[in-house]
Amino acid sequence: MPTDVRSPTRSLFPGLVRAPWWAPLEALGHHDAVDGDAAELALDLAVALAASGHADPATAVATDLLSERSTLADYAGRPLPAGLTGLARLELERVAAVVRRAGAAARFDASDGGGRLPAPRLCELAEARLEPWAAAHVARLSAALTAPGELDPTATYLDLLGTIGNGPAALHPVTRWRSGKLEPVLHPDLPDWAALVGLEGPLSALARNTEALLAGGRANDCLLYGARGSGKSTAVRGLARRYVERGLRLVELQPEQLDSLPELVELLRPQPLKFVLFVDDLAFEADDGRYRPLKSLLEGGVTRRPENTTLYATSNRRHLVRERLRDRPDPLDDDVHAWDTHHERLALADRFGLVITFPAADQRAYLAVVRALAAQLGVWAKGAELDELALRFAEWNNGYSGRAARQFVDTLLDAR
Repeated sequence: MPTDVRSPTRSLFPGLVRAPWWAPLEALGHHDAVDGDAAELALDLAVALAASGHADPATAVATDLLSERSTLADYAGRPLPAGLTGLARLELERVAAVVRRAGAAARFDASDGGGRLPAPRLCELAEARLEPWAAAHVARLSAALTAPGELDPTATYLDLLGTIGNGPAALHPVTRWRSGKLEPVLHPDLPDWAALVGLEGPLSALARNTEALLAGGRANDCLLYGARGSGKSTAVRGLARRYVERGLRLVELQPEQLDSLPELVELLRPQPLKFVLFVDDLAFEADDGRYRPLKSLLEGGVTRRPENTTLYATSNRRHLVRERLRDRPDPLDDDVHAWDTHHERLALADRFGLVITFPAADQRAYLAVVRALAAQLGVWAKGAELDELALRFAEWNNGYSGRAARQFVDTLLDAR
């Protein structure tokens, strides 16, 4: 075996060397002979790849290079310095050499005629976990890593870095902000806007604003306001399905994480994709100080806001802050500008450039949604029978809303 088995990716791609399959892959790539030791290494590699959900070494490496944030992440939207380009080329060529050598060594039949079963083919170990558009990016880089002399892995990687960036959002339409880092949502619920019946006006306004973001224009931060079950959250989640191939990504964060908004925005600044920061069910109490980071983001500060991010929040409250009669200024209070303080809290919603109202459903609107969904999904009930069952369901459950309509149609589907 060669004496130099130093990791070729320690400086620029730290996530790769932490992968559980990298050690057996690297060892196999440095193995000179196809012998018993190589067979054991191949089996170790197969087990590690299967546990990680990858079908072959090249796909595993390509996926990791794109989905893990590397040292080059800050250059995702601009050219690399010449020296850093040379270092990236050196390291990616070494990675490609390991992948090619290991792939060749792992293709032999591990059976020795002594009763041992042959190792399974690596391509049989895992099913595809990526959407077709993401798998195409991985396949492109994988081909560059495995085709010596035909494709340049460095040029391919740098081109992808400039178009989809790197990190979890490069290959996943929805990510979650948690504990100071982005995590991919592996099984996102991405509804189709076709299921949002009777909301053409709100959806049109939301689409125009989102397309302005995608076009590099000035998109507004958006507050989606309406009654519970009116389709606000479904509309925002549907954006990731509608615009993912045009470079839109959805980043979900909880209201209690608003204090880390500046950190999240700076993390996303260099990325070439466009991001909707999604806060669902946003509301504050009168004495809640969590709204201040949100206010700073919406108003801007000494640091220029990146043009690739916008904030979409949903709320059942038009003014976001709960207002009670006792919260109004007391004439005997020693706060000289008490009304200014009061209005400062309530004006938070005014800092959103766009407020979209989702109307509450009455009986007529509710039945229209039921009929449309029933037609789309092919339920068994029709006409007057469908209406009667739908009204009875609403009376027994949560009243008239788009959510109730969907729940009712789902019950009919389950009853077939």
